[in-house]
Amino acid sequence: MPLLSNIHTHTTYGDGRDAPEAMVQAALRLGFHTLGFSEHGHADYDDCSMTVAAEPLYRAEISRLRARYAGQIAVLLGYEHDWLSPPSADAYDYVIESVHYIRAGDGLVCVDDTRAILEDAVRTRYAGDVYALCRDYFRAVCASCESPAAILGHMELIMKFNERRDLFDDADPRYLRCALEAADCAAASGKLIEVNTGAIARGYRTAPYPGRAILTRLAGLRAPVIITSDCHNSDYLNCHFQETAALLRSCGFRTALQYRGGAPEEYLLEEMLP
Repeated sequence: MPLLSNIHTHTTYGDGRDAPEAMVQAALRLGFHTLGFSEHGHADYDDCSMTVAAEPLYRAEISRLRARYAGQIAVLLGYEHDWLSPPSADAYDYVIESVHYIRAGDGLVCVDDTRAILEDAVRTRYAGDVYALCRDYFRAVCASCESPAAILGHMELIMKFNERRDLFDDADPRYLRCALEAADCAAASGKLIEVNTGAIARGYRTAPYPGRAILTRLAGLRAPVIITSDCHNSDYLNCHFQETAALLRSCGFRTALQYRGGAPEEYLLEEMLP
C-alpha cells in the first residue's frame, strides 16, 4: 500500500516552485487522499518565509482549494513555524515546529541555506569548532520541543550539506551525544516526529533526516513518526516514501502515522514494503 498523504508542502506563497492548486492537482494524479500545506510563517530574518501581506492570502487560497476539491482530496491548512519567530495568532489545522536558524554570538546562523554559509559560520563564529555549532543546533531542537506545535520538523537538518561526512562526522561522540539528547527531548515531547525526504528531492542527500542513529533511538523510545516530502516541487510529492518506510522498519519501527483528513492515523510500515 503506497503512502498517499503529505503534510509538509511549500508553494509560491513561500519558497516553493508551484502554486497551491498545481500541488493539489499533482496530488490527485498520484491518488492522494490528503494534502497538507505548510508555508513558512513570517519571520523578519528569513527570506523564505511568507510576507505579512501574503499570509492572509495564503490562508484564503488554501481554504478555497479545500472547498473546491472537497470529496476528491482532503486539503489541510498548516504552517511551518521557525522556533525563533513569533507564532501566528491565526487558526491552522496543524503547525510544524522547525529549527532553521540558531543564535550564535550577536547574530543568527541559518543551517538550511548553503554549505558555504555553514562553513563560514564555523570559521567566524565558532573558531573552527564544527561540533560546537552542532551542539548549539541540537540545543535549539530541544528548546523547540517546548512549543505547542503538534509536529517536530526535520530534527537533523544540520546534516543537509554533509552527505559525504566531510564537514563533520555524525558518528563522532561529540555529535552523537547532542543528537541523541535531542532525540530524547523529541520523544518526551509527545510530538509527531517528521522523517523528511526533502533534501533527497533537492539533490543534497540520498537518505532522509533524521538518520539511522536518531531513528533507532526514537524507535526504542516508541516515539511516533511521520514521513513527509517537505515538497517544494510538485514532481516530488511522494519522494522516497517507500525507501523511507524500509529505513524506519530496519531501525525498529513497526508503524508510522499519516494524516488522513484532519487527523493522524497509524499504519503498518510493512504495508508499504515490496
